[in-house]
Parts: sequence; structure tokens; C-alpha cells
Amino acid sequence: MKPRFYSILLFFSFFIFSAATAQQDTLQHADNGKDTVKHIPKFSVKGYVKYMEQISFGADPTNILTDDLIHNRLNFKYDPDEHFHLRLEVRNRIYYGDLVKSYPGFATLVTASDQTYDLSKNWINKNSVLFNSTIDRASAEYTGGRWDITVGRQRINWGINTVWTPNDIFNTFNFFDFDYEERPGRDAVRVQYVLNTASSLEVAFAPGKTNDQNIGALMYHRNQWGYDFQGFAGECRQDLCAGAGWAGNIKGAGFKGEVSYFTPYQHAGDSAALAASISFDYGFKNGLYILASGLYNSSAKDSALNIAQLSTETLSAKNIFPFRYTAFIQASYSFTPIFKGMLGAMYSPSGNSIIALPTLTYSIADNWALDLIGQCFFSEQDGKYQPLGNSIYLRIKWGF
Repeated sequence: MKPRFYSILLFFSFFIFSAATAQQDTLQHADNGKDTVKHIPKFSVKGYVKYMEQISFGADPTNILTDDLIHNRLNFKYDPDEHFHLRLEVRNRIYYGDLVKSYPGFATLVTASDQTYDLSKNWINKNSVLFNSTIDRASAEYTGGRWDITVGRQRINWGINTVWTPNDIFNTFNFFDFDYEERPGRDAVRVQYVLNTASSLEVAFAPGKTNDQNIGALMYHRNQWGYDFQGFAGECRQDLCAGAGWAGNIKGAGFKGEVSYFTPYQHAGDSAALAASISFDYGFKNGLYILASGLYNSSAKDSALNIAQLSTETLSAKNIFPFRYTAFIQASYSFTPIFKGMLGAMYSPSGNSIIALPTLTYSIADNWALDLIGQCFFSEQDGKYQPLGNSIYLRIKWGF
């Protein structure tokens, strides 16, 4: 039992039902200075339900493991007035199948977290079933004038690139965990202040369970020459850190990059680390979209990949990927307004490793989508390419 989880869940449940009794109340906002008034509900509930079937196999395609996931998300939002905003978002997941049963420590991989407060609960964890609930957003926000202040579990998104984000020191996301569109949150306090129309300051602090898990930094944003620039410095767990990033375009092609440097200040035996990523993207008139990205990660161990671990592993900005050098390219194309295909590939010189990432998406109806996704891992061993693991996912999603 986790008394802290139940206490917080009970508190927010009381808040939600109290707010629900007033959900007919609305905020009034003038519509761009016109005489009409736009009424915005104070209380809202959104979310989705997803079902996903996973089939995994290695070098022997007859040795198949299957896993199923029912994934539900509930997003509650309450705006008592135009300055204050309260959010509570809960993630419910039921895993069942061969992987849950046969993979040691599966529940630990799914629920692992270094958050200040443990807001995750395994309701069922036995045999081949894992039922977990996690509160990954629980925050209060104030906006007024040049200030924006948020307290609680929130998403502090300092990353710029799509695949690898070394600037995202507070809650680095895992690109292979595609079923988590919202990405992780962090227990933190964040204050943003607008200096002028072209620049702003942002400071954030996330206390850890111990002092050597604290994260805090100050970031400066500026728009100059048609580019968005940012730079930050602070503390990330046991390291002092600093980084910078940019986003702009070159002749219609998107051009982004970010770099972060970490140097230990508590343990002299630890080594410094540098992580940097760069990306280009371009959309053609015929609907074809191309994304190319590269990563340098000095902390990488260049170890062989394990698909089960990589898909669920919690990464950090200091060690953002298992390989030191990695290149990524992806092409996407909409065959029809409701049918889209994507093909991505990663390559690393370490073991001549290749990861193929094909995706097909079909919009069944409003708020209904069907996806077929593949993750295939290969590396060169004894002069031949060998599969390290393959997974195929079939997912259907209903949003409300």
C-alpha cells in the first residue's frame, strides 16, 4: 500500500468532483475586441482509450512473444478565472501477455521513476498481468502580465529537436516510447518572465528524493535574425551543466540544434560528458516530408541494444542514447487525407547497427485512428547482420 498515493489521489478526486458541480459555469472573454463574448467552460475533461497488440520475435520468427496494452488517459482542467489554471492528468495502463510474464522486472521497467513523490500505483502485478495508474500531471499555474508561474508535476520542455533533445534536462523523453505522446512530467517549480517582445527568462527547480538528484537551471530565450535561440546553466543531479540551442530555417528547410555539457562536482572520479544533436526537415509541395538528424553522445557505452529495455528505459540528457554516434532519417507521405505512411531508420557505426521504424496510420473516423508500427533492430556480428529483436504494434485509439 502507498498511503501518499491514496492521499493525493483522494485530494484531487475531491477537487475534481467539486469542480464538476460547477462545470456549467463559464469564463467570459471578449472575442478580439468585438462585441461578441466567448464563453469558455471552467471545468473540462478530455482523454483517450487505446488498445495495442505487440508481437515480438528475434532471429527465430517462430519464437513469438505477444503482449497487449489497454491504455486510458484522463485529463482534467479547471480554470477558476483567467489567471489561474489547475490540471490533473492520470494515466491508466493494463499490460497482459507473454512479455509481462517472461521478462524479469517488467513492472520495474514500466514504473521506474526518480520523482520526488511516488504517484504511481500497481493495482495488479501477478502472473501475466500488470495494472498501473500514474498521475503524471498535477499542477497549479498563474499567468498575469509578464509572469507565468507553475507549481507541481508538469512538463518542462527545453528540448528543440524531434528525436534527441540534450537540452531537455528535466524530463528527457524516449523516442521509442511512441505510445506516450504527452511525454514525462516532473515535480518542479517553474517561473517564466517576459523581458520584451524578443526575449524572456525562465528558471526551474525540481527537487529529487536526495540532494544529488536535484535539478535546477536558468534559461534565456531570444529571437534574433529569424531564429529562436536559448542558453541555460545550472545543476543536473551530480553535475554542473550548461547548454544552448537554436531553431530556424535555411531556404525553407527547418534547421535545429542543441548541445549540453555536464561536468561532475560531487564525485571527482566521474567524467564530463557532451551531448549534441542537429536536425534538418523539409516539406515538399507533393506532401512528402523529410526529417534528418544526427547525435553525438560522449557518455554512450556503445552496447548492443535490447528492444525490451530500450522501449521502456528512462533516459537522461547526459546519456541520451546507447550509441556515441547515431544518424536518423525519416520520410513521411500522406497517400490520402486519412492514410499516411512513414519510414524511419537509425544507423550507428558501433557494430554497424541499424534500426528500422516503419509506420502506417489510418484515420477511421473523427477521433478514431488505427496505427501499424514496427521497430526492428539489427547489428553486424561475425560479418553478418543479425536481428537483435523485432516488435510489431497494432494500435487503435479513440479520443474524447
